Amino acid sequence: MKGYNSSLLWTLWLTLSAVFPVSAQDSLDSLIAGAQTFGGTKNLSVLEPAFNKKFGLNAKIRFAAGPEMNAMAARVITELKSGNKASTDIYHGSQSHLALLHKEKALERVNWSGVFPWITKPMEIFPEEGLLVFTSLRGMIYNSNLIPKEKTPKTYEDLVDPRLSPTWAGKLAIPPYVSWLVELSMIWSEERVKNFTRKLVAISGGRLRYSEEERVVSGEFPIAANMGGAVEQMWQWQAKGAPLMAVIGSTPVLPSYFQLAVPKNSAHPNLAKLFVGFMASKEGQDILDKYDFRSSHLVEGTRMASICAKTPSSCKSLRIPSLIISKKRKADCSLRRS
Repeated sequence: MKGYNSSLLWTLWLTLSAVFPVSAQDSLDSLIAGAQTFGGTKNLSVLEPAFNKKFGLNAKIRFAAGPEMNAMAARVITELKSGNKASTDIYHGSQSHLALLHKEKALERVNWSGVFPWITKPMEIFPEEGLLVFTSLRGMIYNSNLIPKEKTPKTYEDLVDPRLSPTWAGKLAIPPYVSWLVELSMIWSEERVKNFTRKLVAISGGRLRYSEEERVVSGEFPIAANMGGAVEQMWQWQAKGAPLMAVIGSTPVLPSYFQLAVPKNSAHPNLAKLFVGFMASKEGQDILDKYDFRSSHLVEGTRMASICAKTPSSCKSLRIPSLIISKKRKADCSLRRS
């Protein structure tokens, strides 16, 4: 099975032979009763049997890759407003994407923690809408063969510290996005963010998208100032023997909460809800962790939960996701006005 990001990250299409309406108050038994056999592909060869075993089903899941998260959210909203069924039965995105769908009232309301015994309220990042599937930690990544141990940065501001920065001046990769700087303004003052940004750009050597960490592994860039999912990328590449290291650049850490939700106009809501619930279960998390090194910090025993257990001060913000989302919205507005 290929990694989770290529098999579920964009769009999951579920085809169902019969559809039964399910309300947010329905029980797990009624959801299972509403799920029937439907067509599938080998891309979900590991998730599919585990999903069936969990709920006593004989379902087959058909996956089709879709557009990126912003475009998919826009499509779901457009389809809802036009009265058409959603072209995906499950939506996957981070807190910013779910915030848009929440605002447009485009998502089914499901009492996730009331229906599924293994789901707790904190996992509902947007209560009764988005369910946390994996937590992604932002930070710096570097090639340990190219950056001496005594010169490795411990915080974002170490990147522009004149005692360390000559090591990567002119070779530092920076993201082509400003979102991470917006997020920094939640824990730094606006002026501090601006000063840091000016210094960072001055010593940068190029731009690096969040999916291009291989360019640090190869040595094209010895270090990248920020990567979405830096910690997960380190685990993925170290499993292949690559010299990639990640450093959480701030305390508290700046996380992204990747969630699954069911569009209000889903064609097959029963099965979609079951699959979302499954992905937050221990069985679903074990598969996600094994094949893509991603997991939720709120599911006991996961790799991400262990990181928080080892560094509780760094993960403090992970325990209040609704507050993080609220602050991010305010920070984004403030920075854009400036």
